[in-house]
Amino acid sequence: MTTSTRKKIEHDRMRQLIIDAAKELFAKDGFDNVSMRKIASRIDYSPAALYRYFKNKEELVLCLREEGQQRFAEMEKHLPDIEDPFQRVREGGRIYLNFAREEPEYYDLLFIKATPSFCSSEKWLGKPHQNFLNFKETVRECIATGVVGDISVDTAVAALWASVHGLASLAATGKLQCCLPDIDMDNIFEDVLDFITIPQIEREKLKKAKQYEDKT
Repeated sequence: MTTSTRKKIEHDRMRQLIIDAAKELFAKDGFDNVSMRKIASRIDYSPAALYRYFKNKEELVLCLREEGQQRFAEMEKHLPDIEDPFQRVREGGRIYLNFAREEPEYYDLLFIKATPSFCSSEKWLGKPHQNFLNFKETVRECIATGVVGDISVDTAVAALWASVHGLASLAATGKLQCCLPDIDMDNIFEDVLDFITIPQIEREKLKKAKQYEDKT
């Protein structure tokens, strides 16, 4: 192994160590209550040395955001292979819940916490991620096939996202399991989705049947 290779490995190792420490501290104490000095202290490192890896706290938190998005995207990478849009929504909901349970710090940073005061909203929020655009298109397909009913795409997206986000947030805090100890966490989103959509499907069937009767 060459000297330059060893240096790169060590650089990458230290960078990831800083990121992991920052992720835990930001999730626990909030963005504004964590300084670069506090992060350095967490890993027994010199505060000045952190600036060899990140020029400031904004760059560090944006790096965290990007890494969280990449991990979430990795969990969702197989969704386009699911042909049925309704099954795609089901699987997407399961992934969202699993992300909240398996990556609680990243879930909190990406979906719960507001924009850090030291970071511009434009940089933090950015443009809608491709995963979200794919979700919106999937919902559009569900509406086109009559699964979700006659509703605007944005309203359907907001309702479905709010539903799974609410479940994930309650599960992440343990409140859902505490108040409903017998709930099936592995299938909860699917059950809620059926509760939301099946009555609509039945209403659509009745509506079509009535239209047919009126014609005959």
